[in-house]
Amino acid sequence: MKLAWHRRTIVGFAVLGPIALLLALVLLIQPAGDSLPQAQVPMATGTPALDPTAYDHLEVFQALADEHGDRAAGTTGYEAAAQYVEQQLASAGYQSNRQYFRFEDRGEDYETFNIIAETDRGSDENVIMLGAHLDGVRNSPAINDNASGVAALLEAAEALSQQDEINNKVRFAWWGAEEFPEPLGSEHYVDDLAENDSGELGNIAAYLNFDMVASPNYVIAVYNARASDPWLDVPDGSRQIMDFFTDYFDSRDQPWVTTVWDFDSDQEAFIEADIAVGGLFTGGAERKSEREARLFDGAAGESRDPNYHTSGDDISNVDREALSIMTDAITHTAISLAQDGSALE
Repeated sequence: MKLAWHRRTIVGFAVLGPIALLLALVLLIQPAGDSLPQAQVPMATGTPALDPTAYDHLEVFQALADEHGDRAAGTTGYEAAAQYVEQQLASAGYQSNRQYFRFEDRGEDYETFNIIAETDRGSDENVIMLGAHLDGVRNSPAINDNASGVAALLEAAEALSQQDEINNKVRFAWWGAEEFPEPLGSEHYVDDLAENDSGELGNIAAYLNFDMVASPNYVIAVYNARASDPWLDVPDGSRQIMDFFTDYFDSRDQPWVTTVWDFDSDQEAFIEADIAVGGLFTGGAERKSEREARLFDGAAGESRDPNYHTSGDDISNVDREALSIMTDAITHTAISLAQDGSALE
């Protein structure tokens, strides 16, 4: 279903199925070492043209970083990454929309956008929303933060597109301009709905956030809705989301821990709109405890991601096991809640 954006929202459509086929043909006939024309989205060597995995997506984002340097908001790298996301969504049968917005940083004006896609089936009055930010910090490939969340979300969207039973609409978001003092893309999205279509905002039953899900010294962490930060008023329904994730991990004998959730990522705007929120996280600059090292291996006393917000956040900075665990959890969540949202009641 095409989203109906409002007058102050600019919408772009990505109908890139033919481009994906053309890229595959180019890769087959192109001599080794030659680069694709600048207007096309480069595909990482060895990446399958069909049915890529989350790690395959990360290899593409690394290739884009090698070409553009980063994918910070408002850059050519961000545009190239967005085109790749749109291409993958089109291949899975989604129609994606761009929601443009402007922002100012250090006296300079920028334009960037969110990418939104949703199932064309399911109740419009019980929308499950999943999001990950697409932008990264400047001068970094930004693979764990947050190509990992982007890739896992693409995998979930592709898997959901193959399901016959969808009772609740699922909406996916790849946010722009999260790497600022405020997560600007998700904030713009929620503010726009609050101003122009409060009914549609009220139809969002839950928002699930996935930011950094492949940290090299990882933990498997669930946003803690039971004992969160004292200044954070956790919306009703958030505990059910937490329980949904922990029950899933328990059913697979997968150890997990909780993590505090503050105002550092895209859940903030949804919390302020009193929408139930949850999410998964494998760690940033905080240090791994002795208990966490016993549960997940790795190095106690060391950062969960020693390359957080640095140029070292490249393809070598991800743990493939963590990425697989989290991608499976996100995919399971998207499919399960699309079919039956009663677990969040």
